[in-house]
Amino acid sequence: MLDEIITAATKPAENRYTGLTKLPGDTAVTMAYVPFQLDTCRYDDSEALCKGTLYPALDKPFMRGAVR
Repeated sequence: MLDEIITAATKPAENRYTGLTKLPGDTAVTMAYVPFQLDTCRYDDSEALCKGTLYPALDKPFMRGAVR
């Protein structure tokens, strides 16, 4: 499986398939940056289940179609 992933990643961009569309020929390889979470405040278990997250800092309401 790793060989398949490496093979797919090293193909020219115009031959890669994302599942929806082909990638542009000038697509760059990128790295994601995920900062460490320094705030250790937590919801209690029942509130976390209701909110969908254990951490208040990640409690972001979903407002379909709204732009803030």
